[in-house]
Order: sequence, then C-alpha cells, then structure tokens
Amino acid sequence: MMNNSYSINRLILTNYRSYEKLRIDANDIKNIIITGDNGAGKTNILEAISMLSMSGPFRKAKLHQLGKIGSPDSTFTISSEIKTNEDILHLGLSYNYNNAVKSVYYDDDNDTENEISERRQIIVDNMNIQVSELQNFIRVVWITPFMDRLFSEATSERRKFLDNLICNFYPFYGVSLTQYSNLLKQRSKILKKQTYDEKWLDAIENEIAEKGVSIAALRIEFEEKLNKILGENKTNFPTIQIKIEGNIEDKLKGAKSVDVEEYFRQILKKNRELFKYSFSPAVEGIHRSDFSAINMDKGISADQTSTGEQKCTVISIILAYCNMLYLYFNKYPIILIDEAPAHLDDIRVKDLFTELEKIPTQIWLTGILKSDFDFFNDKNSLFIEIEHSSIK
Repeated sequence: MMNNSYSINRLILTNYRSYEKLRIDANDIKNIIITGDNGAGKTNILEAISMLSMSGPFRKAKLHQLGKIGSPDSTFTISSEIKTNEDILHLGLSYNYNNAVKSVYYDDDNDTENEISERRQIIVDNMNIQVSELQNFIRVVWITPFMDRLFSEATSERRKFLDNLICNFYPFYGVSLTQYSNLLKQRSKILKKQTYDEKWLDAIENEIAEKGVSIAALRIEFEEKLNKILGENKTNFPTIQIKIEGNIEDKLKGAKSVDVEEYFRQILKKNRELFKYSFSPAVEGIHRSDFSAINMDKGISADQTSTGEQKCTVISIILAYCNMLYLYFNKYPIILIDEAPAHLDDIRVKDLFTELEKIPTQIWLTGILKSDFDFFNDKNSLFIEIEHSSIK
C-alpha cells in the first residue's frame, strides 16, 4: 500500500494523558480519522505519535506532565509496531516519574539546584537507542491548531517550527541545537559570578560561535532546498517562499564562515560588560533568529493574512516538506493534522483532503464531526470515535 513511507500498524498507550489503556490497530490503513467532542482525548493520541519522533511531543509539554492523573503506576508507555517498506519493527517509549528529579550542579554555597530530567527511554526491537537515532526508524510531521496563527505569534514559536523541520532533515541538527543551548547556559552562569577565568570564557565563546555558525549554515542550506520544492510544488494552496532572518544568517549569506565566527565572538565579548548592570542581559545569536513566509500569489507576507490563510501557508510548507523528505530519503513521513477542518472553508477542506490522498503515506486526522470527513468514506480509512477516552 505505502511502500515508500512509514506507517503505524499498532499503537498502545498506557497511563498516557487521559488514557489508562488504549489500543489502536491500523494495519495497512492509510487514513485514520479520530472524531469526538472537545476534551475527549483526540489530540492526546496524535501527541503520543509525535512522541515517537525526535522532535516530539508537539505540544511541548514536559514529560513529567504526560502521565495519567491519579494513576498508581509511576511510568507511562507508548508502544507501537511500525511498518517501513516490508520491514516491521517494534518501537517503545517510556518515562518513569520516580527518576524525574536529578541534581544538576552546585553553586559556591553548596546549595543544590535541581531540574526535571526529560529523558525518554526508547527501545527499538529490544535495543535501547538515543532520541537522535529515532529518525532512522520513523519520521513524523504535524499541523496543529496553534500553527493557524504561526506568523502572528512570537518569534520563538516560528523558530521552533522551523527547527523541528530541520531536525527531521539533518540527523545531527537537534544535537547541535542542544549543545549550543547548553553552552549559552554555561556562559551565563559563569558571567553571573562576576569573577571568572577569561581564558575559560574565551574557550566557551569560541565554541558558541563555531556551533552557532554551523547551525546557521544548515538553516540557510535548508531554506534553499525547501524553497526549490515550494516553487515546484503545484497544489491548490498558495505558492510560498520562506526567508530565514537573523544577524548570523544574514552575515553568513555574504561572508566566509570564519569571518562570521569572529563577528559572533565579538558580539559575545561586548555582551560580557552588560552583566555588570543586568543579571541576565540578552545576547544576539542564532537563538533569536526568525523566519518569514511570502505568499507569492498575492505578493504579501503571511503575517498580513487571515488565520485561515496562515493555516494554508503552513499546509503549503508541510506538503512541500513531505515531498522534500521523499526526494532526499525516499520515504514520506507520517502526517498528523489535529482539528483538520478548523479555520478552513469547505473548498479548502476538500483541497487539503485531496492533496493528502495523493501522498502515499499514513495520515492521522482529528475533528469533532465524522461528517466533516465524508471525503474518506470510500477510501482506505479507519474511523474512530472517542468518548470519555475510549474507542467506540
């Protein structure tokens, strides 16, 4: 059915969100449509699937918040059977609350600062793997209601959206982002002490500059590849071009990487002085970059369009991105669309479903009314109605 994609044959949730136990069998089913009232638990199912990808969960909840409230068990689990081509693998994920809190460092007064450990335990065919290895076994992309106003929201949300796409494309990108973030935190802790070894700080800032420029380079490369696909993608949705905006990315488009690294180092060095006057002053870098999207059909920026048109912009980007993954990796990702009909008129809903049906991959959709998905009645589809967190 779907020889060049990933699909989920079976999904089992235990003590996850609203579910004590939930099992869905979707062997060789292309379209899984989940309907039910608001608050019934539809989104929880899609979120659980997103947890199987390197970038999940898509609502960005902390892992220690995902267990079923009131459950006596201290662990939630997500178990799945994944089909890719003719291969079947078993992918399981768990999180144990008993191991949630860990000590991360001591300050000069020997006071312990704790943070919540957010490490997923992942097993593929009885072998433990790292989160960064997940895309060797499954890729998942999603559209959620929050994205309907993506271009009107804060810069950080657009950056996360873009970074999630890039993480699915470059296997080492997510690791680089984490390392970069940790280096910034380490630098901030050093500067807050007011007295420090300058050579030590120089070394950290050198790493920040090198890592930041390498991340910026991947963003620019990704922008070029995606824009090429966006330009060639012919659908009933708007033709879009994206542009990454940031001081490091802008410099890198017209200079050698070694010169941009030095430019970044100078930004960091000048920022040191500000710590004398502010406890945690802002510093420029790739962690503050943004991206914009231009509707080429209308010649306007996406942030100037309606909520429905912004959703169409996101759909255009995701459809092109799915084709991009197929072009470079010969596999389409699983697609999740939460509240699929929201903010779309009847014509746009039909356009969306028509485009999804063309893609030979598994699609998981949620909505309130089953009648909203009549398009899929004569297709390879499984309809699930959720009521009080149970399948009917």
